Amino acid sequence: MQRILLTNDDGVDALGIRVLAEALLMIPDIEVYVVAPNEEKSGVGHGVTFREALSPKRHDFYGLPVQAYGINGNPADCVKAAYYLLFDKENRPDLVLSGINVGCNLGKDVYYSGTCSAAREAVILGMPSVALSYDNYHDPDSYGEAKNVIQPLLKHFIEMAKKKEMPKQVFWNVNIPDLPMSEVRGIAPAELAFDFYQDVYHQEEAGFWLRRAYAEQIDLHGENEDFRLLKAGFITLTPVHIDSTDRDILRQTSEWSMIREFNRGR
Repeated sequence: MQRILLTNDDGVDALGIRVLAEALLMIPDIEVYVVAPNEEKSGVGHGVTFREALSPKRHDFYGLPVQAYGINGNPADCVKAAYYLLFDKENRPDLVLSGINVGCNLGKDVYYSGTCSAAREAVILGMPSVALSYDNYHDPDSYGEAKNVIQPLLKHFIEMAKKKEMPKQVFWNVNIPDLPMSEVRGIAPAELAFDFYQDVYHQEEAGFWLRRAYAEQIDLHGENEDFRLLKAGFITLTPVHIDSTDRDILRQTSEWSMIREFNRGR
């Protein structure tokens, strides 16, 4: 029996995490646990709570056969709390799934997203993880056929976790197009896109609101970037490494004359 932990950044009562739980409950021989924020925590990144106490509380979860907790913290807090407070060392989750998020988390979003940060925190703690997002920002109350669309991926990740084949220090970032199953073009391994929108601050009476300006023309046939592939109808699948060290530049840095001169004679 595999133990699957679900979390998100939309809150414990969000529709997306319910859809994910329902999809998992269709798969045999798994136990589903939910540990999610009491309220929406979108865009909080990898923030953790240390200036107030965390208080996990049991939470009814749509009457589904899962153990659920709500926490007064961020998505990363939820994963930490599950790891340290709710499971003992012998019974920690075999796999962590974060989502399904309202709207996509593409490209540089992986740094801002609470959904992705929860998956990153799981990997930091040594648990394999996947972040899942759905392209429904225009209609957040609908997840279309997402439950059926993600079934093959869920089964695959569960099998990889069972066989201990999930890569170390990597979480998987999955984005799902808002399309019927029959119109999804496939699953595409994808690179992170970094240039598909720009930040814009919009002034209103209360102050300045951060908005996004998307490029009007997108080349859907050029690069293997997640934004372009998603808009072309593919489920995008991106392995995100949590070690951000650029080792090529690190090696070059060791040759800086300033460093050699500074270190000479020490």
